[in-house]
Amino acid sequence: MKRTLLLLAAITLIGLPVTAFADTITFQAPATAPNTGRGGPRQVDLDHHRAYTWRIDNTNLAGKQITGATLTFKNISNWDTNPNMLFIHLLDSARNAGISSFVDASGVPVPVAQIVDNFGGSLYNSNPLVNPGTGNTFLTMQSFTTTPGTFVYNFTASQLEALMAYANNGNNIAFGFDPDCHFWNNGITFTVTTADPVPEPMTLALLGTGLGGLYLKRRRRKQTTLET
Repeated sequence: MKRTLLLLAAITLIGLPVTAFADTITFQAPATAPNTGRGGPRQVDLDHHRAYTWRIDNTNLAGKQITGATLTFKNISNWDTNPNMLFIHLLDSARNAGISSFVDASGVPVPVAQIVDNFGGSLYNSNPLVNPGTGNTFLTMQSFTTTPGTFVYNFTASQLEALMAYANNGNNIAFGFDPDCHFWNNGITFTVTTADPVPEPMTLALLGTGLGGLYLKRRRRKQTTLET
């Protein structure tokens, strides 16, 4: 009977839900232009003539389990109606803190055919915004219309793994943006959802089994004492 009760207790513990303490951390990119074009206030001015990095220091994600991450561009729009492209990369780090950029295209306007990703392929090796050998994970490439709209990019499972590895390697991360048009916007926000590590259900069950065993052993000793 006692063994049966002990087994039922263990099964009950295995079936208990595991609750993690979730937390949401938000990072806002510093504004690079106060109010120009269709961008509005607090914009990160993504100009076709430049490529950009946004380095985020002191991410404080060590020991956390990352469950989700999003990159949000508020009210982003294209300068013209051509199928231009914004290339977005997650980087292990960048040379400069905050927003930094370099001139990567010429012409007024920049030729439509000049759509290249300075964070991809061989161009990445000569990119002055990053050090050689810096970890680089391609996130997405996106085109926009001339009508402002908020774009939210959700990280994939493999991209979340890269984010965790980069954050643990020096406690900072960075993003690489290469706009191959002029993309007005009202700012960029990076949001991470984390959870504290919790014991596995089987660990809880074993703990319960051990406590139950100690309880039964103590009961047997007490019963033997009373009988003698």
